[in-house]
Amino acid sequence: MINFFLSKFSLWMRIGILSAFFFSVFPILSQNKKSSKTNESNFSFRLKGGDIRLAVRNETELKEWDRYAFDKTKKILDAYESYLGIPFHQASSPIFKTLPSSEKDKIRLVLKDTVFLNGTRVGGYNNVSGELGKELGIFMELGLVPPGYPALLLHELGHYYFTEPSWLSEGIVSYLPYLLSKRGYLKLDADELQSVTEEWSLAEAIPKNDPPLSKDFHLSNPALGPWFYSKSVRTQFIIHKELGYEGYKAFLKQVASSEMLNTELVFKILNKVQRKDWNKILQGWVEAGPYSVYPPNSFMKIQDIEKL
Repeated sequence: MINFFLSKFSLWMRIGILSAFFFSVFPILSQNKKSSKTNESNFSFRLKGGDIRLAVRNETELKEWDRYAFDKTKKILDAYESYLGIPFHQASSPIFKTLPSSEKDKIRLVLKDTVFLNGTRVGGYNNVSGELGKELGIFMELGLVPPGYPALLLHELGHYYFTEPSWLSEGIVSYLPYLLSKRGYLKLDADELQSVTEEWSLAEAIPKNDPPLSKDFHLSNPALGPWFYSKSVRTQFIIHKELGYEGYKAFLKQVASSEMLNTELVFKILNKVQRKDWNKILQGWVEAGPYSVYPPNSFMKIQDIEKL
């Protein structure tokens, strides 16, 4: 079953159907209440900054997904807090402060058989901030996130910590579940970990038209979407290699603590953590110009990442 969904996921990535997704726990208390009127499962759990409410609206026949999603949501947010030392409530405050008080500290997940946005089937999209319409939440098709394949769910939940610029945030939230698992912060079984690495699309072919990530080329050319996400996560591997484990962790902490970031400010943070010629290191990746230190085929094998 997992292999079937892996193939389906890879196909949808290739035709750009996931492009709309990427715009963008200390369990003292845990409970589950089912609302027959709204078809929602309501959970609550406690993080370092207080309680979090999780509403799961499941419009499919696979009702056991609700509990699975709750478990993964709680564990990934606990892992983020433990690793970064930044409470979820603090990291997500820029998002929640723009929403009605009834939505404060509330995460909404919506699972459907098919997901449409403005009349187009998109596979899923993230609207936790309300920028894409009044209906809030992370919307996903069951075929993309069946039990045992949590990669996309973990990815989207990471955007509560990392939002902009997109070349940076997309790479971080794709990489962190793997790093957290390898470092013992997040428990994932072999299939779940594989789902995370499959999302990276390491074997994605390098296109002839290969702009730098700072151009956000996936928005103007959705056909390059898979390459954008593959390139963004491999940029994180480069930064990790250059900074080392502790340096990379310090970098992520500063990024997660910054409310407004652009590419220029990201480079300032990199130099603050470790002074290097980051423009040259990331040339071709983030900055315009030919690839310099790292060629475009860097980190295209899982063995390369395992050495970090």
